[in-house]
Amino acid sequence: MKPKRKALMATATAIVMGGLLATGCGDEETGGGGIPMNKTANASGQAASSAQPVTITFEESMPGKLGKELQKLTNEFEKQNPNIHVQLIFNGSYSTLEQKLTAAISSGTEPTIAQVEETWETNYVQNGLIEPLDAVIPKSTQNDLIPIWRQDSTYNGKLMSVPFNKSAYVLYYNLDDLKKAGISAPPTTWSELEQDAIKIQKKEGIPGLGLQGNYYTFEMLLKQAGGQILNANNTKAAFNSSAGLAALNFMKRLVDEHAAKVVGANEYLSDGFNTNEYAMDLDTVAAMSFINNPNIHWKVAPLPKGVTYAVPTAGLNLVIFNAASSAQKAAAAKYLNFLISVPSTIEWAEQTGYLPVRQSALTNPAWTSYVKTHPNQGVAPSQLKYAYFSPRLASLYSAEQEMSTQIGNLLAGRQTPQVTLQNMANITNQALAQGNS
Repeated sequence: MKPKRKALMATATAIVMGGLLATGCGDEETGGGGIPMNKTANASGQAASSAQPVTITFEESMPGKLGKELQKLTNEFEKQNPNIHVQLIFNGSYSTLEQKLTAAISSGTEPTIAQVEETWETNYVQNGLIEPLDAVIPKSTQNDLIPIWRQDSTYNGKLMSVPFNKSAYVLYYNLDDLKKAGISAPPTTWSELEQDAIKIQKKEGIPGLGLQGNYYTFEMLLKQAGGQILNANNTKAAFNSSAGLAALNFMKRLVDEHAAKVVGANEYLSDGFNTNEYAMDLDTVAAMSFINNPNIHWKVAPLPKGVTYAVPTAGLNLVIFNAASSAQKAAAAKYLNFLISVPSTIEWAEQTGYLPVRQSALTNPAWTSYVKTHPNQGVAPSQLKYAYFSPRLASLYSAEQEMSTQIGNLLAGRQTPQVTLQNMANITNQALAQGNS
């Protein structure tokens, strides 16, 4: 898969402030978050309630099968809530979505709801553009969110978004290639991964591993080598260390040994896996939806361990913009509660390859029964205790392309790991300094 984060969002020029969500919390399993009701009196003098119809807009970026499932869930929600219409507005890529939201913010035409990456969300929080959700997502639901994603959605103690299409990385491996190379089980450590990739290359004549030569692969290997990305106060790079050097050396060694094929930073790893260009890759669970070659027999396994376990997560969160009307905010809250309800998050995961976002969903009979017949989907949840998310700093990600270029120079043999690491640290420190100025 492509990296889940794209270029940095430009700072929005318009800051639209809105009121707090005027809504209560309903049944979390059917979609809570009340909607203002107009009270009228019926013929017998009893109070009757009727909700005025309301339309909410949702800027999203779910293609193909993913979009069809999102529409299906939305139709179910509208059936349960006939006075609410959800207008799904599809964007062809995350970068297109980011650009669309930036333009909307600048013109004061924000949608009601949007999928957002963490760095965009940080920008929105800092500029007061989105609503805190603590009052409209029931506490029981908040406490039931997968801890790493609840933390990811929380800023200064406030829940500012909810996780939606979330994934974690796993090892994909071709059963036939491993068997032909005499490998009985998938690798569990860096050493085994390297040895197995070399064996496959020698026996099969194809690289054992597809490797994206970019910053995100480095970040994953850095964490597995026991390193840190930034210092404690997020002002300087902390990866110019022995762990950072180990990560780069591992990447370069795999390429130099012809054990790994370098895949472009903007290419999908699943494409090459689908055509058997390599036997293994490190990718998100979302890639399962795109591996459709019937001649490829494959499974997934936990990520191989370096000095320690470290599992990157990816995917987008859902936010409510505070420029919406109070009725739209209330309807949006009801819709968000529906999407992250246990039945909905299980259905979404089953149909898309993403992961359930609720802890209780992982032990729900519907999910455990599904995993028994789809064991690949049960691997990633078992790794979430080792999961992390990248620092949510726009200034850091403004440097990602330049850092990926440095890694590309390394893998092409144009510079040493030491020079590459120092250059990456300089790029990061400069970006952080500019971001804090």
